[in-house]
Amino acid sequence: MVRKSEKLRIAVLMGGPSSEHDVSLQGGKNVVDALDRRRFDVRPVVITREGRWRVAVRAWGGAVDGFDPLAESGWREFEGPCEALVHLKGRGIDVALPILHGRFGEDGTLQALLLAAGIPFVGSDSRASALAADKIRTKEILGFHGIPTPRFEVLGPEALRRGRQATAARLAQAFGLPLVIKNPLGGSTLEVRICDDVGQVQAAMDELAPPAERLLVELYIKGRELTVAVLEDLDSGRPMPLPVIEIRPRKSRFFDYAEKYSADGAEELCPAPLDEALTARVQALALSVHTLLGLKGLSRTDVMLAEDGSLHVLETNTMPGMTARSLVPRAASAVGLAFPALVENLVRRASLS
Repeated sequence: MVRKSEKLRIAVLMGGPSSEHDVSLQGGKNVVDALDRRRFDVRPVVITREGRWRVAVRAWGGAVDGFDPLAESGWREFEGPCEALVHLKGRGIDVALPILHGRFGEDGTLQALLLAAGIPFVGSDSRASALAADKIRTKEILGFHGIPTPRFEVLGPEALRRGRQATAARLAQAFGLPLVIKNPLGGSTLEVRICDDVGQVQAAMDELAPPAERLLVELYIKGRELTVAVLEDLDSGRPMPLPVIEIRPRKSRFFDYAEKYSADGAEELCPAPLDEALTARVQALALSVHTLLGLKGLSRTDVMLAEDGSLHVLETNTMPGMTARSLVPRAASAVGLAFPALVENLVRRASLS
């Protein structure tokens, strides 16, 4: 039960073992700095790449130079999540705000741990998080419900173990070139390859297959990249789509890691220059995906607008980035919801669960 007369006690979790560790630290710092100390008691938690948990000894009080997730002192370190979560529970944490992406942080693992510890948290539960994190399962669900998504094929362990040259030639014939190959559990487009010839298809399989049990092959959709965040209304809990953003990469063919996080990265137009009817169609798709996957709190769905005017859902993120360049804060700002208010909306909504 959340105390009525005291500040909400918020644990902001960041870092983690995934390839998006550094981005998570940037987002976590942004969130810690944004939470109003008059209303929230904020305790940062940094999870190292090796899986150790560093819990701030004291609630962070708003130092002039801001919170530093890489500070060497001021932490109590735990070897793993169980002891750390017991410690946080004992400190009376009301809500955990996990600003983690990819494996462990966004795939349902962390969510299951928080649920087991009895700590309410921002975002989707472990089941919905696991579904959305798996691009193959997401596409299967969307296809079942008639949500348009690029045609795809799954390469299982047997196909990845042998005959890659023949498989590459077959895929090029079946999908045409270019085609897209992804690790279905990867994040931040670090494990996405657009292949222009058979040699690149085989090279992508060779590069991505060792750590991945399955690969996702998709039809390449040429067109405009769009993204839509969905945020739950604080009072009613009803999911509401934010303005559509159009992403125009400056140097790459798609919205890859460098385009997302570099200072000279992609041009992001918010709201996207679309007519009212098309905007409504894109927002309706994002809202449908959020609902069908059982997501909670917030999400961000990426959509391709093909040259023929058709729409194709690519994937959904259950904990989108919260860095200074991230898309959800940009969309929220476009409707008058400043970043501190966005973060407060998320934690207060979670505290009502």
